[in-house]
Amino acid sequence: MTPDAPRPTARPARTARADALLDAAIAVVADTGLRGLTHRAVDARAQVPAGSTSYYFRTRVALLQAILQRLIDLDAADSATYLPFDDEASVQATDLAGMAAGWARLFAHWLGPGRQRLRARYALYLEGRHHPELHELLDTASARFVGGARELLAAAGGPDPDRDGPLLVALLDGLLYDRIIRGGPGVDEPELRRRIEVILGAVLPHLVR
Repeated sequence: MTPDAPRPTARPARTARADALLDAAIAVVADTGLRGLTHRAVDARAQVPAGSTSYYFRTRVALLQAILQRLIDLDAADSATYLPFDDEASVQATDLAGMAAGWARLFAHWLGPGRQRLRARYALYLEGRHHPELHELLDTASARFVGGARELLAAAGGPDPDRDGPLLVALLDGLLYDRIIRGGPGVDEPELRRRIEVILGAVLPHLVR
């Protein structure tokens, strides 16, 4: 369930500036939802001259699509950083606790320093279904996570990766959603690890000791 991480490359100044604007837009969405997202609001959050955001993203649709793509790219980079595996060959196929620890590190980051981004992601996913122009990106992101989950389960010897991949994504996403909605500002990584190990054990019962 690891999204493909972008390869680090030298980036032109314009792209770096656009990314900074998108990060400001993510903060706006996290705080106000999609209804509060305007080009002016992003300019104000980024503390740049009026019109800067509309220069890079001419329409609201273009801005929404760019925000979603930015979130997808950042999530992929986080997965590559915090998870202890990046393909089937490197999965610790018999180490349920190790896999759970990797996911707990990633989730602790998303619920801690990345909390604002996580809130924006849920806002986009929940409201984005009302925006047909976002459907393709949303479906691509979901398919990437489900595909990664199936690969992980297959490498770990799961009984039915095709069936259980979507279930694993739903369970892990449900844990994140519960923590972002009901959890306080603190992050209990050991408790996250315990819960994730229970989830993994449900789809990889042969690894439960």
